[in-house]
This record gives sequence, structure tokens and C-alpha cells, in this order.
Amino acid sequence: MAKQDISVEHLVGMIGRGELRLPEMQRDYVWRGPRVRDLLDSLYRGYPSGAILVWETEEPVPLRDMAIGQAENPYQKTLLLLDGQQRLTSLSAVLRGEPVTVAGRKLPIELLFNLEHPEAVLAADIDEGADDDLGDEAIDADELTRRINELTFVIGTKKLAAMAQWVRVSEVFASEDNGPFLQRAGLTGFDDPRYARYSQRLARLRGIRKYEYRMDVLERSLTYEDVTDIFVRVNSLGAKLRSSDLALAQITARWRHSLVVFQAFQTECGRRGFDLDLGIHLKAMIAFATGQSRFLTVGKLKLEELQSGWAKATEGMRFAINFLKSNVGIDGDGLLSSPFLMIVLAFYGHARGYALGAAEAAQLRRWVLLANTKGRFSRGSTETILDQDLAAIGRGEGAGALIERLRLQFGRLDVTVAELEGKDSRSSLFKTMFLAFRAGGAKDWTSNLAISLTHAGSQHRLEAHHFFPKALLAKAGLSSRDAEDIANLAFIGGKTNRRISDKSPAEYVPEMLGEAARPLLEQQAIPTDPQLWVPERYRDFLRLRREGIARVLNTFLAEDASGERPIEALIAEEENERLEFKGSLRWDLVEKRVNPVLEQVAVKSVAALSNSAGGTLLIGVHDGGEVLGLEPDYVSLAGDRDVFERHLRKLIQNRWGVATGIGTVAVSFPVSQTGIELCRVDVHAGSRPLFVEVADKNGVKSERLFVRSGNASIPVESASQVAEYVNRRFPGYAKV
Repeated sequence: MAKQDISVEHLVGMIGRGELRLPEMQRDYVWRGPRVRDLLDSLYRGYPSGAILVWETEEPVPLRDMAIGQAENPYQKTLLLLDGQQRLTSLSAVLRGEPVTVAGRKLPIELLFNLEHPEAVLAADIDEGADDDLGDEAIDADELTRRINELTFVIGTKKLAAMAQWVRVSEVFASEDNGPFLQRAGLTGFDDPRYARYSQRLARLRGIRKYEYRMDVLERSLTYEDVTDIFVRVNSLGAKLRSSDLALAQITARWRHSLVVFQAFQTECGRRGFDLDLGIHLKAMIAFATGQSRFLTVGKLKLEELQSGWAKATEGMRFAINFLKSNVGIDGDGLLSSPFLMIVLAFYGHARGYALGAAEAAQLRRWVLLANTKGRFSRGSTETILDQDLAAIGRGEGAGALIERLRLQFGRLDVTVAELEGKDSRSSLFKTMFLAFRAGGAKDWTSNLAISLTHAGSQHRLEAHHFFPKALLAKAGLSSRDAEDIANLAFIGGKTNRRISDKSPAEYVPEMLGEAARPLLEQQAIPTDPQLWVPERYRDFLRLRREGIARVLNTFLAEDASGERPIEALIAEEENERLEFKGSLRWDLVEKRVNPVLEQVAVKSVAALSNSAGGTLLIGVHDGGEVLGLEPDYVSLAGDRDVFERHLRKLIQNRWGVATGIGTVAVSFPVSQTGIELCRVDVHAGSRPLFVEVADKNGVKSERLFVRSGNASIPVESASQVAEYVNRRFPGYAKV
């Protein structure tokens, strides 16, 4: 491997002339302004800045565009940049004064240089580009100015650029004449004591062009696969690249020119509102190719496996987008707590052959809403959790099983007031709050347009409005964190928000909303008592708003809101092939004692529904629809609904195992209109037959297959009929 020292100026020139290019394996340009600022500061001070790794080759290697403009290379020989893309792209943009292209948008890198900077090195511990939200500790304007003036480089703002001591870095590199910069800084002649200092500093800044990097050059004899392996190893050692970036390098080494295929689909999804990182699409591809989501196995996959996985993944992700938009009301990735939800949806749709019944689609919708609200993939070992869901789907478990896994993860699936405390607009609860308010008909307070993320124009574009403006709360001594509380946020259009400005709600609500105030506020669970609309009652307002938000969210997330039939509608129906009533689980209402036979009857019902098309078992409802409740069963178990549920699940798990207990049934406890608690057991159409052990009149036990016939659970009589039914209902299952 050859080594040479090469200047920043020379490297930037090579990039511009197209002599130094990016191989397809490279990731996107991702650096933000602060990283570029810190790089310039390091080079200005002469600090080490790493090495550059390139590969010299005449092989026709697939390339990708850099984020900065390049000419066509007129020579056959090409140097491919393997390590140093972020640094050299940034330096090219600054030295040439050109924007970088990020996600299809041209973005300038505006840096300012402080002619009056101190010689001591100071950490840039503030965001000089921020206009507000400086944290809980307020910083006055004089202190902020003092701290900024102690920095050498800052991200440009109009306010700073107008100050005499700050000069645009790109303009300095574009000219060798110091005159305009010195004149603008207020210097009138050579005798000004600042002349020598400023001139030296401008020369030192331009000296960055002469800064030398060590460039390591890999020999031409290496193959593209060899170089890919080196790229992965180099970038793995320092953990500079994400696992998806390294996976992309390995994938493109096997599947040449695939990057353009991946990016085309990424663009397609982006146009539909789901602008996902390319790594998510690659993770979906690996999931479809291997049944799990981790990139550890990507290096072992054959080209055919990668291409097949990608084809299935794109079809699955299209299904996921369609389902989110049409069935759930999620219009874009901004409403998702994690894009991993889409991978699960894609995998689920594929596993079902994209054929879902109404009940299953409703259950899947409910899982999406609950997983999104609770943050299924927002905490802990997210890839482990994702792989658990993929494995469950691969075993044939349904949406009900996914919901039960949520219950195991979070304990309870409703939203408590305590969960809302301390949350802000970054919380997954905030996203569901928007969905719930929109479903409830919430409207803008001026235009009366229904709230939507798709409104065009700055007047109607949706904004998160602080019901108590931040400036108002700051004057009352409350922190920025207090103001950002989720219970202080509402959804209105931009024009309405600007019209309110920093007025008190006690002032702007009567003025703007008038008699329409109550319904408009209630649509977003905002307390309507004017006495709460003053800063002195802010804490009381938050407490009551949280209670209202929790009620709205729980109503939205309830089974009724998921598209399933309300409990009263089920009770009003007659028993049928998919609905069965049981007066109790174990308490004999006639003999007034615990009767184990009744438990066996319930188990038969679960098996029959699972072996047929699925359905619902309602416990606590008499055959004629009379609501009896669960109190006798609770008393017989010396417990409450938690004890009841554990007992019911134990009956199922003891017979068919834990997987069936989790994957086949979903247990809930709705309350009737008369306030009586019932047990609802939603049974999903099973992926394997469930046999029940029964005894004949002589006490001889045998396993029987029960199915639904009309409103009854009946056994399939002969062995040949069982074999025929199983082979028809469960194709692929071991022959009976």
C-alpha cells in the first residue's frame, strides 16, 4: 500500500475534476454544520485530522454521486475514496463556496470566522444558530453574545454575519485580497493596531488549503470484493459507520448497481409520505431474506437471495404504506414512533399472502396503534424485539399474538395520566394524540379546517401551538421544559398560531373563538374553565388536560375504535358460527358450586373457534343474551380479573402450550352499558389444529377435534373425517 502526503487544496481539486470519486458502497453525506465547523477549527489550529484511504483502479466499478459537484473524469484511471468522504466533501463545499446536495436538496454550508477570536481553545457548547429554547437556565442576550464572541468558527446566521468582526469563510477562500474584510471590520489604515493581527489570521485561515493529509493508496491488484472487505474492516474498527452502511457496502459488492435500485424505491416511498432512511429498507430486505433483521448474516447471502429478499421487501413495504394510510390513518413516517413498525407490517402482510379478513385487519390496526403509542421499538433492545415479532409471524401467529406481546412488554395497554407527565412533542404519545384529536373531528380555530398534516400553504400548515405561549410562561418564572409539556400543546394552523403570538389564553380565547370556544377546545381535550387560563393556575391546567388527553387516547385506542364491533352489539347478536356466550367460566349457576366440566366446555369453544374461522367467546353472558357478569367466578377464585385471566390462560396453556396461549387468544374485560364487567376472548383462526382430550361415558379418554357448526361446537366424528378436515383447513400440516 503506497502512502503520500497531499494537501487539502489538491484533494479538493481532484474532487472537482472528477479524479477522486465515490464507489457505490459508500454511504450518503451526513455531516451537519457543527461537524464541519469543528473540522475547520481543528485544521486552523493544525491538529491531526486522520488519514485518507483511496483505491486506485481501472476496473469499471459502480459509482455514486458525491454531495458536491464534480466534472467527468477524462482519464481511465480512477481513485475511489474509501475513507474521508465526510471531511473532503465538507472542505470542498467550504473552499469552493458551493452547496452540498442532501436528500435531493441543495444546502449551503455557511460558516463565519471570528477575526477577534481568543487564542485559547474554547469548546462550542452552545448552538449559535438557535433562536430559542436555550434550556432550563435562561441566558440573557449579553451573556449569549459574550459566549459566541469567544468562538473561532460558528454556523452562520444573518445577525452574526452583519457584525464587523465576523467574515464568511467561503468568501475568504475565494479571494486573496484582505482589503474588503479589513475595511468592513472598521480598519482605516495600516497603522490600526488590529491590522497585523487580522491579516495574520486571514492568512492562517487560507493556510488550511495547504494542510496535508496522509493518503493511503490501495494497489490496483485488489478486487472490488477485497476492497469492500477492507472498507468494512476499517470502518468497523472505529465504529464510524452504522451497521446499515457497512451492510450496504457488502450488498453492493455482490449486487452491482443495486444502489440505484434501492434509492429509486426509497424515493417512491418518500413521495408517498414515508421518507425512510435507506437502512430501514435494507433491514426489511434482510428480514425477508433471512427471517430476522440483523445485518450480521448479510455477508453470507448469495446474490439470488438478496434479489429475492428485495423483491419481497418492496412488495411488503408497499402493503405497509397502504395499510398505514388507509386502515390506520397514518399519513407519513412523522407519525410513527419507529419505522420498525413498517417492517413488521410488511412481513405480516407477506406471511398472510396479502389476504386479511375484516376481523384480522381490525386487530392488526389495533396492534399498530398500541405499538406506536406505547413505543414498542423505542426502548431497550429494539432489534431483539423486532426479531421476536418477525419470528412470531413466521410461526403463523396472528395480530392477537402481537397484541399479547405488547401486554407482556408494558403490562397494561391503556394510557395513564402518569404516563403523560413530563412528555413533550417528541413523545410517541404526542403522535397518537394528533391521530385521536383528528379522529374526533378537531378543527383549526380560525379556518375551521379539520386538522391535517397535508394542508398546503403557510396559513393552514399545521403547527403545534402552545396554549400558554412560552414567552408568557417565561415571564411567570416557568422554564422552557414546563412550556413544552404535552398537555400545553394543541394543533392549529400557522396563521392562527401567529395571530395568537404571546397573548394569554384568557385574552385570545374569548377574542378569537367567542361562542365557538367550548366545542373547539373540547375537540382537543382542553379545559374550558376560564379560571384555569392564567399562568398562576398553569399546574392545575396541566393536570386536568392530562386527564382529558388520557380519556381521549383510551377511547381512541379501545377495541371499538379499532374497527371491531362494540360489546353491546355483540351481546345483542344471537350466537353463531363466530360468536358464543358462556354464563360463567367455572361457577355452576344452577348447582351453585365450582364445576370443572364448565371449564372443559370453555376450552372446547376456544378449540372449535380456532379450528374454524376464529371468533369471539363472551363469558358472563347467558345464552339468551342476559348479562350476568363475572362476580361468581371472581368469588370462586378468591381474586379479581387478573386472577381470572391467569386461570383462563392456564387452562389453555396446560392443554396446548404457552405459544398457543399467547398466539391464539386475546383476552380483554369490557364493561357493559349497565356497568357489568365481562370477559371477551377473541380467538384467531389457528395455524394448526387444536385437539381436546375428552372422556366418554365409560371414562375412556381420547383426543377429539372440535369445530364450529352454526352456533355450536361439535366434534368431528371419524378418523377419516378428521384427516380430511385437517388436510383441507391446515394445508402443510403433518397428515393425520
